[in-house]
Amino acid sequence: MVAVKADIDKRLARGVLYEEAAKAAAGHIDPTWVKPIEQLSEAATGKSLTHIAFLGTAVLAKCVDPSIDVFAVKKSAGPGAYSARGLCHGVLVPNAPELDINLGVSGREPLNNQPYFRIERLTREAPVRSTTRGVLNLLCDILDRLQDSSEEQARQALRAFIDVRRRHGTRYSRSIDDRLSISLGDLTNAVETLVEQNSEGGRRAQAVVAALMDVFAGQERVDARRVNDPSRTIPADVNVRRAGGEGWERAFEVRDKPVSREDLYVLASKCAGSDVDEAVMVAIAPSPPIKLLEEAKAWSADRGVTLTVFSDWSSLIEQSLHWSPSSTLAAASQLPARIEQRLIDAEVSEEALTLWRALLGQSDQEG
Repeated sequence: MVAVKADIDKRLARGVLYEEAAKAAAGHIDPTWVKPIEQLSEAATGKSLTHIAFLGTAVLAKCVDPSIDVFAVKKSAGPGAYSARGLCHGVLVPNAPELDINLGVSGREPLNNQPYFRIERLTREAPVRSTTRGVLNLLCDILDRLQDSSEEQARQALRAFIDVRRRHGTRYSRSIDDRLSISLGDLTNAVETLVEQNSEGGRRAQAVVAALMDVFAGQERVDARRVNDPSRTIPADVNVRRAGGEGWERAFEVRDKPVSREDLYVLASKCAGSDVDEAVMVAIAPSPPIKLLEEAKAWSADRGVTLTVFSDWSSLIEQSLHWSPSSTLAAASQLPARIEQRLIDAEVSEEALTLWRALLGQSDQEG
């Protein structure tokens, strides 16, 4: 029977992360580690940015247990293997924002993306696009060196990783006040313009829906999936937990293209299987014929799920603000800042943030 490592001690890993972050800030950095990590950071773009998060995870794991296999992705990978996904999700992702470490990607589970979603152990033959093969090789070069490193050398690598990633990535800051007086009509027009100008792969629309749910339920109850994130842990794009914390109250699938009959049944089926009370399709495009929609609603109701379809921003915004525990105008005043934050979380373009602020008359403030 092949021996595998126990899970990395997450409390210990968090302590190491903060300790080495403090040393990095004090300038205790080995330039021989900085150079290759800088090269990887410069080369990684788009989907290959996931490699940044994997490197940070591997380095942190090596600091905690020098005997681990730094190429391991899953505990089933063989001797020295551990769950990279568990360490990344449990330690690196939640603590990186406070330490100002840019992981390249902002999803809660970066290693749910390709190629890490399917492989047990990273190799130079991992399934990546030919255009990103060079990035993979740079990563593997660093991991080769890390594999033979001592704990102290691994800690030097971690300090270098922290130093480099603190200097990389686009950094946005909030500029819109938490409350901004605005009429419902102006707010709706601003949202429509924001989304219609450029969907950015659905990021803008999803950010708006997540912000609406922030205002309705509170940020702590809202879980928004990163666009194109293959995570199977949440039922839809934007999800609201029940007030008690157990299960899902509402699940929103966000589309900026026409929705088919099949799309409705797939959403309803997923929600029924995940014990979701209400399934909501946000389709800012021509909606399905009334007959098909009524059939889908009846099918969903038979399985204990209420199905709702919104095909325009005005109806969705008014309904969401009506759900809010505060008055409609009070809830509307919170929405501009929440949309701004959700746009930042979704890693939209700088143009999107500039446009959103301009639409609200905030373009003269710092971004």
